[in-house]
Amino acid sequence: MGDGTVPLTATLFWYYAICPREAWLMGHALEPYPDHELLALGRLLQQTAYPEARKEVALPGIRMDLVMGRGGTLVVAEVKRRSSSKEAHLLQLGYYLLRLREVGLEAEGELRYPEERQVERVKLTPELEAKVRETERRLKELLQQEKPPPARRIPVCSGCAYLEFCFAEEEDA
Repeated sequence: MGDGTVPLTATLFWYYAICPREAWLMGHALEPYPDHELLALGRLLQQTAYPEARKEVALPGIRMDLVMGRGGTLVVAEVKRRSSSKEAHLLQLGYYLLRLREVGLEAEGELRYPEERQVERVKLTPELEAKVRETERRLKELLQQEKPPPARRIPVCSGCAYLEFCFAEEEDA
């Protein structure tokens, strides 16, 4: 699904829905500080939330948190701390489901929020597929740009691992 320049990943879909600048930076291998508190919490949550399920199954461009069978159906799940960015999570999971379909595997998905004790089942509906494909088109256009979009403050900036990178010139970044 990539264009040959910057390979697309499910994580880029998630970042794009939250902040296109973040997606551009990650897509061009400018990775955030790996020990950022929220990134570390996310890794810990993925390691401890569902010990009974198989974890981190990977295909090129995707790393699914959980993969399991349920009544003869393949189910892939994405585990997140909070549901506040649900649309971004849905795009990431939709990308998994679309990629699996393209290699001949039909699957259903789940968004899991263990801290909120929520599980939302997700199917690759025509509407979700259209959103994923439109995001894919926009993401490819973004990644072909020579420079990232300008930094702009949005609510998620306060918890972002790129905060200092985007706003280094500000005293109170």
